[in-house]
Amino acid sequence: MLELTNVTVGFGDAPPAVAEATMTIARGERLLVCGAAGGAKTTLLNVAGGIIPRLVAPRHFSGSVSFDGQPLSSLSKDALFTRIGIVTQNVEDQLWDLGVEDLIAFPLENRGVEKKLIRRRLQVLLDELELNPLRGRRVLTLSGGERRMVAIAAALAAAPELLVLDEPTTGLDPAARARLVRILAKLADEVPSLLVAEQDPGAFKSVADNVRLLVSGRLSEAVAARLIMTQQEPWLEAGILPPNHRATSTPSFPVGDVLLSVSGIRTRLARPDGAPVLRDVSLQIRAGEHVALIGRNGAGKTTLFQSILGLAKLAAGSVRIGGEPADGWTVARRARAIAYLPQNMRRILFNMTVLEEVVFSITAGAAADDSVRREAHAALEKYGIKGLAEANPFALSTRQQALLGLACADAAQASVAILDEPLLARDLQGRRMLDLFVGSMLSSGRAIMLISHDLDLVQDVASRTLILDEGQIVFDGAPQEAWASSAFSQLGWSAPTVLSTGAAA
Repeated sequence: MLELTNVTVGFGDAPPAVAEATMTIARGERLLVCGAAGGAKTTLLNVAGGIIPRLVAPRHFSGSVSFDGQPLSSLSKDALFTRIGIVTQNVEDQLWDLGVEDLIAFPLENRGVEKKLIRRRLQVLLDELELNPLRGRRVLTLSGGERRMVAIAAALAAAPELLVLDEPTTGLDPAARARLVRILAKLADEVPSLLVAEQDPGAFKSVADNVRLLVSGRLSEAVAARLIMTQQEPWLEAGILPPNHRATSTPSFPVGDVLLSVSGIRTRLARPDGAPVLRDVSLQIRAGEHVALIGRNGAGKTTLFQSILGLAKLAAGSVRIGGEPADGWTVARRARAIAYLPQNMRRILFNMTVLEEVVFSITAGAAADDSVRREAHAALEKYGIKGLAEANPFALSTRQQALLGLACADAAQASVAILDEPLLARDLQGRRMLDLFVGSMLSSGRAIMLISHDLDLVQDVASRTLILDEGQIVFDGAPQEAWASSAFSQLGWSAPTVLSTGAAA
């Protein structure tokens, strides 16, 4: 069906992102591509989906791509994006401020499909993807996981022959991940072929037929998923954690003073039924703690950190930072004490160079002297990106932007860092950098709040786990105790596969 032959893609003067990649996806095949963060999975999928070089022209492109024996370049854009549906890693790039139904129906409306057929198709998708509870909602009011499921529904609207999904489990809670995998299995007859890129291979072990590993821009031969999923070495050689990896031992640090205190907050932001998104939420984070926050998609995790940062207005309650009431603080003042690192770092980058981003984090916009610049260079060197000091932040790979975020938060000496679904958790080098950041923060009397649906990561690194459900903190305790709690049972999720004893389940 889809064939790539000796495809090489290069951006700028750097070595090719993808080098001489040859890959065939047969009709009916479900192929999983895995590799480290920043390993060019997105570039490869953009080639397979027709985005490169059709919509995005790299400096260098060679090789050929064909679909059913026809050069992809010869297909009209309408034919191309009807036959191939793609959902990108940064799903916000594909969304508009529309209603859920309007966004899903848009690809069909754009092609002039008859209205009654659109309505019929829309209902089928809402039923199959279990999205009926989102009817009538504006897409930009949804949680990250909910937005991703809607984007997948829109990609399926035109019944593509090949569905391309780039990191589709990003932002999905365990139940939503299981639902997505179940839906993809159910749609096997409707969507003939599937190409998925993931850092976490275990999520698709029941769906994928074959696996290819992408290492330093080079693509391995296909291996049957049932064989490679039980192995360790191929994944480690590719620089990523195996599906059933052994837990890492996380050092503990002395617990000190309260750095962040949230008391009885209730938000003005309400759900469709009028209930506040958060009601009577209280928590404390102390120096030396790595606190993980988990909860369903739409539970209010984003609203909670926005409330802490002063981005969501409160109807009741208070926030104290470093023992001081922060209710009257500006957003900028809160940001100097509480660093926020989103998964998509592009949302918070704005300076012209990487070095200037770190300098701004240290000075908050004040004049910088030579000592500040030395600090900034040292932070970049610490996280392995000193050579990118003069690069434009928006020209960095997703992985490099994530490392820049760690450098900025560390150099700023923020007392608490909020990490929202860090992308570095599943590849070996990224995990080393994440562990370095955690050690740097906690050993210096600071703290981390991790928001993640990756329960293996939570089990590995967190000293405390909070469960947010129905607008409240319903559990606060050690991770191992969390998995045995009634609050966790209510979520309907499976406990982590990685055991604290260091043995894989």
